[in-house]
Amino acid sequence: MQQLAIEIVRQKWRLLSIIAAMLLLNVALTVVISVYQLPSIISLQTKWSSLRQKQARSGKMDADALYKQGAADLEKLKAAIPEKREFARILSELLEAADACNVAVGAISYKPEQLKEEPLLSYQMTLSVSGSYAGVKSYLSDLQQSKELVLVDTVSFSNSDLYVENVVMNVHLTLYLRGGA
Repeated sequence: MQQLAIEIVRQKWRLLSIIAAMLLLNVALTVVISVYQLPSIISLQTKWSSLRQKQARSGKMDADALYKQGAADLEKLKAAIPEKREFARILSELLEAADACNVAVGAISYKPEQLKEEPLLSYQMTLSVSGSYAGVKSYLSDLQQSKELVLVDTVSFSNSDLYVENVVMNVHLTLYLRGGA
């Protein structure tokens, strides 16, 4: 039996030395991971967790300060909402923005509605513009960045001719104005 083991080692010494080297490397890596890396990972996780908790605590305000900040923000919002009599000016600005973006304005319709909760009017507007894709996209960007309280509810695009770049955009907007009834 011993003779057979010696013969196997003599014929397969390269394979056995590779297996021994891999086994030795595996043991060495296991020791490095368990002795050096695991404690480092645990300490870094603990530090990260404490920093997250500290950050979460620092962002919280007490209820009184939070209420005062919310009330001040609400007053700023109410002051930013234009009066009902400024509807013509706002509509004119929307049309001028369309002209500046080189798009043609088609049909415009609007329906005012009194809000029950606040003394505000909600104008549901629908307008259609057409032009190049870049112009229509620029106009949509101008609508979204309007200084007035204009909300873009829905947008739909169409192009009836595949060979001509003439995009038609139908936009549904909501415009809020003060001074109901």
